[in-house]
Amino acid sequence: MKKSAPTLLYRQDNKNMVLNSVRGFSLVEALVSIGIVTLIMSSVLFDYSTFNDNLALSSIGQEMSIAMRQAQTYGLTVREAGQTSGRFDSAYGVHFDKDDPTNYYLFADLDGDRKYDIGAGCGSGPTNTECVEKFSLRNGVTVSEICSVTDCPPPAARAMDITFLRPNPDAVVKFINNGGQAIGGTYLTGKVRLLSSKGGTLLITIESTGQVLVGEVD
Repeated sequence: MKKSAPTLLYRQDNKNMVLNSVRGFSLVEALVSIGIVTLIMSSVLFDYSTFNDNLALSSIGQEMSIAMRQAQTYGLTVREAGQTSGRFDSAYGVHFDKDDPTNYYLFADLDGDRKYDIGAGCGSGPTNTECVEKFSLRNGVTVSEICSVTDCPPPAARAMDITFLRPNPDAVVKFINNGGQAIGGTYLTGKVRLLSSKGGTLLITIESTGQVLVGEVD
């Protein structure tokens, strides 16, 4: 009996040592696992945020392209300018303004100058304004630049108007200064650069042929 006592003590000490080792390993494992999960979640959230940002730019780019096609269709299909106006000879266009970077406008050119004349309200009829419809940008996207082929923007340009008038399907591109006057004549190409809240950009190009090109998100 006396000889078995040391064996029992050894087994008890060995058991405690094993338990302590298991407990220590579990804590380290948990910390490592939490770290890995945190890194994965951070990466997923970052990628998701970037995806949403790019999606917002692409969506608005497509909407602008559709608005441009809408103006072209109105200009070529003899649409009445305003309700009960009896006007069927107006060009239609889209207006972009650097001083109003969160909106752009579909308009009817009632006075034939191929540019947008701001009036009271929007869509309230030809006696008050040339505006047909106002489009607001969403999700922090803004119009950052209006450009010609070589300049962003052309010297002294504040706004850009792109109009269509039957029977010619081609676009007339004009840049407007702070005084509301067209500068530099008619341009062959107009460009709009969109900027997202995270710094992504998207370039939309409108050719004089009426072709609208939506670029890749940068």
